Amino acid sequence: MQKAGITREVASDGTVWLKSNRCSYSFRLLRPGVLLVTLAGIDDGQFGSMALDEIRVHLLEHRPLQLFVDAEAAIAVMVEVSREWTHFFTSNRQRLKRVSALPGTRAVELTMAIAQHLSQTGNLLQIYTDRALFTERMADR
Repeated sequence: MQKAGITREVASDGTVWLKSNRCSYSFRLLRPGVLLVTLAGIDDGQFGSMALDEIRVHLLEHRPLQLFVDAEAAIAVMVEVSREWTHFFTSNRQRLKRVSALPGTRAVELTMAIAQHLSQTGNLLQIYTDRALFTERMADR
């Protein structure tokens, strides 16, 4: 699938990739009910709702869904994108078991902390600054 410089690819293992010239997302189901989303680059809204739509597909099959967001390679997320994620967390609170996020920069960490606060979802979103702990949480059953 291609849309305004955006490509969507599905790998043989089922991983879905969204790519633009400045950013990429991958979505990989680690096990039933556990989805890893990896973000790299600058998300300035070029994907529209595509990234959240990929997560919504998994929400249809797996409830509650545990979401891991690896944004260690993310450089920046624009305000409008952050608002969309915040709204997504708020409106899907009952369908999400936990959201664990790993930012790579202070700017991305701050963006995540703001989304955590504004979503008013309590401890739904956990922000990790330690890669080893984040990886350990993904392995937890």
